[in-house]
Parts: sequence; C-alpha cells; structure tokens
Amino acid sequence: MRVLIRIAIHTTEIMAVDLTRVQPPLKVYPPKANKFILKIIRGLTPLWLWWQCGIRQIETRYIDRLVEATQKFQDGKARYMLAFRHPTTDDPFAMLYLLAYAVPEQAREMRIKLTTLPHSGFVYDRGISLWAGDYINWLFPALGGISIFRGKLDRPALNLMRKQITNGDAPLSMAPEGGTNGKSETIAELEPGIAQIGFWAAEDLQKEGRTEEMLIIPVGIQYEYLTKDWDKIDQTIATIEKECGLSKPKITPDTRYQRLYDLGIYLAQWVRDYYKSFYGNYAKIDSGNNNSDDLATSLQELADRILSVAEMNFGIKAKGTPIDRCRRLEQAGWDRIFRNDIKDIEQLSEVERGFADQLALEASYSNWHMRIAESIIGITSDYVRQHPSPSRYIEVLKLMWSVLQRVTERNQESAFKEVPDFGKRKLTISVAEPLSVSERLTEYQSSRTSAKECTKKLTEEIHVAMKNLILPSVM
Repeated sequence: MRVLIRIAIHTTEIMAVDLTRVQPPLKVYPPKANKFILKIIRGLTPLWLWWQCGIRQIETRYIDRLVEATQKFQDGKARYMLAFRHPTTDDPFAMLYLLAYAVPEQAREMRIKLTTLPHSGFVYDRGISLWAGDYINWLFPALGGISIFRGKLDRPALNLMRKQITNGDAPLSMAPEGGTNGKSETIAELEPGIAQIGFWAAEDLQKEGRTEEMLIIPVGIQYEYLTKDWDKIDQTIATIEKECGLSKPKITPDTRYQRLYDLGIYLAQWVRDYYKSFYGNYAKIDSGNNNSDDLATSLQELADRILSVAEMNFGIKAKGTPIDRCRRLEQAGWDRIFRNDIKDIEQLSEVERGFADQLALEASYSNWHMRIAESIIGITSDYVRQHPSPSRYIEVLKLMWSVLQRVTERNQESAFKEVPDFGKRKLTISVAEPLSVSERLTEYQSSRTSAKECTKKLTEEIHVAMKNLILPSVM
C-alpha cells in the first residue's frame, strides 16, 4: 500500500532526481515478472480505485470480446496487444481492474474456463522514476513493465516489446496517444508505434512458421463526474480569474461558457505577448494573428511559440506534430542531464563539474517551456461548446489549472498548488472488436509504400474504434 501511495503524490511535491545537476546515464531495467508482487497489486486495485481515484461506479462494456481473445491467446491460437485510451494517470489501475476482475467475471458468465488469471505487460516512459522515485525501477519491471525513451528510436526497448508480444506469457498493453490528454470524450492524435510494432510482431511470427493470428484490441477508458457541482465549477473559474487579476461579476448559467472561453482567450494572449516581449528573437511571431479571438488559433500559435523558444535553446529544428516536438525536446534535455559521455561523474574536476551542472541547469530551464506548451496542447476551444456537461467543464478547467500550476510551481504560496476536488467519478471500460494485423500483412509486405500506408490505415482504424467506444457524459 505504501508503494501505491507514493505513486499518487504529485510530481511537483517529489523529485527523486535533481534535474538541475549533471547525473549518470539513465539505466534500463528489463521486465522481470514477480507473481507475489502482482498478486498484491491486483488485490489492492479495487480499494485503490475507490480510495485514491475516487471511483464509485464501474461499468464494463463488450468484455466478451477480450474474453474470447484471451481464450485464443491461452490456447495458442492468437497473440494480441491492448491499445488503451489514456485520458488520466489513473488509467493503469483501470487496466488492472479490467484484466484481473472484469475479464474473469465475464468468462465465468460465458462458461469459459481460462487457464490463468489474465495479465499484460505494459510500456511506460523511462522518465517516470525521475519524479516518482527509484522504487519504480523495481516495481514496474516486476509487474511486466518495459521502459522506453519516448524522444528517440529506442531499439533495445522495441526488441523487448517484440519478444513480449510473440513469446511472452502475457500480451502487451500500450497507450497509442503517448501520454495523458486530460479529456475522456476526445482522443488525441495517435502515434503510429503500436500499429508498426503489430506488423513487426506479425512478421516475427511468420518467420518462425507460427500460425497464431496477430491482433490489436482497442480499449476505451472513460471517466464521468457523478455530481453536477456547478457551484464548484463556477468557483474554480472565478478563482483563476482572480489570480489572473481579473475582476468579474458573479457567474450565471447563461454566462458560464463565455466566461470560460474569455478566460482562455485572455490567458493565451497574455502569455503570447509575454513571449513576444521577452523572447522575441527566439519565439516565432505571426503578426497577422496577434489579436485573434479564436481560442483554437490562439492556443495553437501559443504552443508553437513556446516550443520554438525551447528548440532554439537546444538547436533543434521544429519538425512533426507539437507532441513529437515535445518528445524530442524532452530527450534533448535528458541527453544534457544524464551524460552517457561521462564515465564517472565523481571523477570530474571542479571546473568540469561546474560546466556539466550548468549545462544540466540550462536544459532543465529550457524544458520548463516545453512542459508549459505540453499542458496547453491539451486545451481545445470546442470541447465544452460541443457538449457542455459538468465533466467536460471540469476536464478543461483541470487542464487550465495544470498550465498555471506549472507556471507558478516556484511560488510556494501559489493558489494552484492543490487541484480542486470536483467529487466522485464513474469509470467506464469498453472493449472494441479486435483488429487483425495478420490479415493486413501480405499487403504490408508488398512494398515500402504499402507498408507506410498500411501502418497509417491501421492507426486510423484504432482511432476510429476508440472513438466509437466513447459515451457522451450526462448534461
């Protein structure tokens, strides 16, 4: 239980590694499943969802699809990966519940006898232990976790993943969104990695002369707040306005959305002007859109401007999606903090150590900009307008709160230290129809162009399957 408690501690309250000083290279800890630890974590999962995650209701949908796939896996007829939604940091516990409780219960109802209790390996960001603590380095591998460096081609991790998929005694779970997007009812752009690894695994099976079908099974994870606490929502909007120095009249149901929208516009324009004033030589400036009243445009331009400052500091060219840019910046920072080119930090001279520490400090400060942009990327202008439910209001406010929390993290008296408590939630876990990778393998292998097109198409199908699992929250 103590381990689980530490996982939940906010990252700004616990930093296991001083990222402003040079550090030894990050070590990679290969998965080494421990049945005893897994049994303990499984047993604590329902309590943890209730106590720490505030989950009071759990609904499961279409679990029979995963039961049948699990039966095929255990009978040696199929291998599969789980592609799960990743709106919050609570999702790993939802996946544990799905496999340890929902699947066995559904199997009993279907009178299907599974030979072992379902489990899956999983992929996690190597940097988690930097914030949560060194215990992650033994806990996650003991649960079947494979760590990966997200900002570069991590061949050792990819090889471990392929071996787990084709020869492991459990499937592999991945979040194709790459990180949390903070919104249960909309899906971020998916990374093509899970589709690509699926094709590689199918090829590995083919080369070994094996007949198992390779599947990818999308899993929907969705949260909904159980109470319509409009007073708390209005209070949170008013708190952010006050901390931004805005004096506004009392919020009413008729003005609520406009106040939220205006607040987003104000923050986007204020921060954009700040970067223009103090980072004008670095930040990209589109003079034609400086006074845009469109929140989506303002947020996109703002994230681009902030990322360009960090990229200039690292000497990196902007390439790919904003999330791609964030991952490369993160890796560039790690390369300057966790030095592979230094054999023994303790043997550095005072001068060498001073320069190395300064480089790490600058990298840490440069990635502060990236973290701000990373939070801004998740905020969208039409998410609440399309369906103004309490849950959507709360999710957008929590994203906005996260941005301000990162901006004010050095201020111990900041009003944004503690995220507002909006009450208890309902968790819905849904399983989509399995997507066969094997059926697409012949076309994938026909040419390089076909391989790219098949990977893109399969990624899109995973996205559509996840989208179709979303249920609209109660208004």
